[in-house]
Amino acid sequence: MDGDPSAWSPDGNLLYVLSWRDGHSCIWARHLHATTKQPVDEPFAVFHFHGTRPSLSYQTDRTLSAGSNKLVFGMGERTGNIWMAEWHAQH
Repeated sequence: MDGDPSAWSPDGNLLYVLSWRDGHSCIWARHLHATTKQPVDEPFAVFHFHGTRPSLSYQTDRTLSAGSNKLVFGMGERTGNIWMAEWHAQH
């Protein structure tokens, strides 16, 4: 769909893609004709990752695999802490 990593469904009639088409790194799919494997409709969202903490976009090696009733992909999580303190001079 736009050059991102992809995976065929086990029956070959669906193509899953990691895509930025909605401005976020999400999983999209497209139905394919059973014989010609040409697209038969528009891409549709399978799973959105619009949050800032867990995301597909933190991965350096973005991969996607499809199995029977399963999608396998790497996902990262970004966290952080802010610590504040007041320092008092000692005399």
